[in-house]
Parts: sequence; structure tokens; C-alpha cells
Amino acid sequence: MQNGLPRILIVRLSAIGDVVRVLPALNTIRAEYPNAQIDWAIEPKSAGVVEGHPLLDNILVFERDRGMRGFMKFCGQIRARRYDIAVDFHGILKSGAIVAASRAPDRYGFARPRAQEGSWLFTNHKAALRSKNLNRVAENLVLCDLLCKRREAYGPSIYVPPDIQEAVDAFYEESFDAGKRVVAMHAPMERAEKRWPVEHFGELAERLLADGRFEVMMTWGPGQRGEVEAVVSRMRRKPIIAPETGGLKELAWLLHRADLYFGGDTGPMHIASSMGVPVVAVFGGTDPAKHAPYQRPCEILYIDDPKLSAEEKLRQITADMAYDACIRLFSTQSRRRGDAEP
Repeated sequence: MQNGLPRILIVRLSAIGDVVRVLPALNTIRAEYPNAQIDWAIEPKSAGVVEGHPLLDNILVFERDRGMRGFMKFCGQIRARRYDIAVDFHGILKSGAIVAASRAPDRYGFARPRAQEGSWLFTNHKAALRSKNLNRVAENLVLCDLLCKRREAYGPSIYVPPDIQEAVDAFYEESFDAGKRVVAMHAPMERAEKRWPVEHFGELAERLLADGRFEVMMTWGPGQRGEVEAVVSRMRRKPIIAPETGGLKELAWLLHRADLYFGGDTGPMHIASSMGVPVVAVFGGTDPAKHAPYQRPCEILYIDDPKLSAEEKLRQITADMAYDACIRLFSTQSRRRGDAEP
């Protein structure tokens, strides 16, 4: 304790989407411990999600490429901070070892089978999940129930500095017709079982642009320009290609300014949802019950047929189906706001 206030460590190292899905848990913990010191242990790729977050005191970045010696040094730094509470939202050996290194009297984590690689051995308070099909956000909130009296799922999401907001706002003003709605699309995908076909992306973008009421913005990150150009090369009408996002905060504000996000099960999908953007998402090899955005509004396109491969499921989700889902979501939002429907 410091001045009678607990020191709390959150451990969720990666990936981007998984880190985003711990933010509702952070809101809950901060509501329960408004004056505590709350720190977060994380890896560099995902650090932009939490850097500058108003509910955090410190970000502790673990450089995984520094090997075992670097990991032991990081654990020593954790130990020196003398935490009272450590919470393992990751549930693997590495995160369990970090929680153990904290030497916190109260160490919270998941029970098996959600906890993997022996990580449950390092915690003394374990959350058992009632179902294997809980959404990841719901899982994290179940873990919070062990140390918090109530849930505060929604609150501050990703902090974006004013200079980045201004640069992105200027891009929007220069690039888009103020009378049209912007659909942000993110086509790049590392894993084949999540990758909607390139031609489907092109067909959907073409349909939205031909509609006349929408603009389409293709987002991408380092090394992903070629995947965007593969979509655009198939189109007669050309969408706007966003500037390369140098970090997650630029991407967060690009998506925040959009009226709708379309893409697969990936980090940008969860970032868009956390920034309050309606989401239409296509799923193939991952279970939408566990991995769909927790925050609404969203619409999920998924072929629930165990006989099909992930690639076959994704191919069967046509551009027409995606276009109809986008229109439905726009219409639902317009009715709620009392606007004219698109």
C-alpha cells in the first residue's frame, strides 16, 4: 500500500484486439478503486491502445525481442514496484510469471481451461467461467467480479492526442464530401482463416460508391499497402486510400471519424467498436460468440456450418450480403437518431 491506497498491476501483453477488450475491465477496476495506482504490463505492438489512458498511472512495456535476460530484468522491475493486487487477463505462462514476480498478496486470474500453460499456478484467486462461449469482454468482466462489487464496462477508450486528432480531422476535411457517410474498410489480414476474399472487398466498395450516398476509405498499416492496392485494382470507381497509420492512435481516430466500419475479425475491428463506431464484421475461422465486438451496434456475417473450411465460409459471404448488412445498420442508426434513412 502507498498512503493506504493499493497498487494494482494489470497484465495483458498482446494482441491488439485482446488488449482493447480489457479496457472495459480497466473501467470497472478504476471505478472500484478510484484512488489506487493502476499500472499495465504490455508489449510494444499493443502499447498504443493504452498509452496516455486517463485511468492508468503507468505503462510498463516488455520488449519481448530481448530474450530471457530481458524478461528476467522486466520481472525484476515489476517486483520492485511492490504491488498489492495483480490481475492476469492473458492467461499464459509468460503473464503468469509476471504476476508471480509482482509478489502481490492478491493475484487474480482465470481457472482452467481458460488459463493455459500453467498460468493458474501463479494466482491465488481464480475465476471459473460458466461457459466456453463467453465473449472475451464478458470473460474479463467475470474476472473483475472477484475484486470489484459492480461492473462499469463503458468509459474512456483509446486516448488520442490533440495533434493526431487535428491531423486526421484535416485529412477528412480535404478528402470527403461532407454530405456523404464514410465507410472505413480494413482489408489486410495476417491469418488466412480470417481473410475475406479480395474480390469481395472490391465488389462491396464498388457497390457502396455506386450507391451515391457513401464514401469508402481503405485503412492500412506498415507493410500492408499492397493488400489495399490489390482491392483497388479490381475497382472501376476508386475509394480513398487513407494515409499509412504510423501507430494505433492514428488508426483509432481515422476510424472514430468514420460513420461505419467494415472488416474481419482483427484488431482494427475492436478499435473501431471501442471508439463508438458501428461495425459490420465478417467471420470465418473464429467464433463470433467469443470474438465479436461486445459493444453495440454491430452486425456479424457468419456461415455456421462445421462442414465448411474457414475459407469456404468467408467466400460464401457475398458482397451483396455485406452491402445489405451495411444498409441495415445505417438504417437502424438513422431511426434511432431520427435522421433520414440512407
